[in-house]
Amino acid sequence: MLDLTDLPVVDVHCHPFLNKGAVTPEQFTDMTAFGGGSREYMEEGGVGFSAEVHEELQRTKRDTLYFRRMLRDLAGFFGVEHGLGTVLQKRNRAVEEDYTGYVRRLYEDAGITTLVPDFGNPLPSLDSDVDRAEMPVEIVPVFRIEPFISELLELDIGPTEFLNRFDEAVSGALASGRYKGLKSVIAYRTGLDVSPLSRARDQGYEAVDAIRRGIGGNATKKLRDHLLCRSMELSMEHEVPMQIHTGMGDREVNLLYCRPAYLMNLLRFPTFRSCRVLLVHAGYPYHREAGYMANVLPRVYCDLSEGIPFAGHAAKRIVSEVLEMAPLSKVVYGSDGYTLPEINYTGAKLGKQALAGVLEDLVLDGALSEVEARQAAGVVLSDNARELYRSDQH
Repeated sequence: MLDLTDLPVVDVHCHPFLNKGAVTPEQFTDMTAFGGGSREYMEEGGVGFSAEVHEELQRTKRDTLYFRRMLRDLAGFFGVEHGLGTVLQKRNRAVEEDYTGYVRRLYEDAGITTLVPDFGNPLPSLDSDVDRAEMPVEIVPVFRIEPFISELLELDIGPTEFLNRFDEAVSGALASGRYKGLKSVIAYRTGLDVSPLSRARDQGYEAVDAIRRGIGGNATKKLRDHLLCRSMELSMEHEVPMQIHTGMGDREVNLLYCRPAYLMNLLRFPTFRSCRVLLVHAGYPYHREAGYMANVLPRVYCDLSEGIPFAGHAAKRIVSEVLEMAPLSKVVYGSDGYTLPEINYTGAKLGKQALAGVLEDLVLDGALSEVEARQAAGVVLSDNARELYRSDQH
């Protein structure tokens, strides 16, 4: 049995945590459930719902295999039975006594040394300096472009100033050293079918002008496509990675246009071939596409987050299928943990288990030696991410 428990983990895709105190069973369920909390969803727009519906939603969230796995992991950590009430009693006591100390022990148990959080979620953005002070691991933030695009759209400014301000803000964020990469969730907005010709500044100018004059049509898509291209150019100028959300997400994702394959024309275009692009979530459930793209496109990487841990027992299959085509040097581990640190914890535990199982199979098949398998595990769990983000941890 390949034992990876001692290997360090860089969680290359996650978010800062909202709650740093005790939580009720309902809050814990809502805050750790895939896609966000049931109460928040049901109450959106001021629509109420019955106690019966709320109880049903809580039950179904707790019936996912991911949630049950997380409770078992935490029960093992605390040395208690895996009931939600029992686990939360221990968890809340530890958090109230020393939040940072609790997270340190939790992450040491999973081997997590570094987080690469996207501070574009939740909104309003949390203070990255405060997050660094409270978290007992290295924090390597990335800058999400969509919140700033929304801010600019609220301003009464013309096309030239709009585009100039975008460039200045993104370049300034990277030049300051506070952010080590960029992130786009255009898959949530207008989809991944982005033409590389959208890079033309005239397209951005025309789109802003049309939006301002109230004749938008598809101007919003044209603008977002242009700004994605511009962000990729800026990431190349500053020599940082560009994360692009692909595949699964919460209920807002554009399911018709979230497949990684929609990015092929953009990523193989000569201008963008030197851009280091992480296909966030490896496009799950289209992760085989992402693995292929990482093989044939020189600087495209697969980020294994969200499928691990939220797809639960599919973790081993996801890793195996990504590695059918993706080079080991082009795959990075992530969790998409958010709201509470326990998601990152169970993600790392499950990720190591899944990766160990896949590598063991490869050793049995004669594809790798045992030494190479352990080396490969280190590459996927941390080394590739450290190289991409110039992490200080070694």
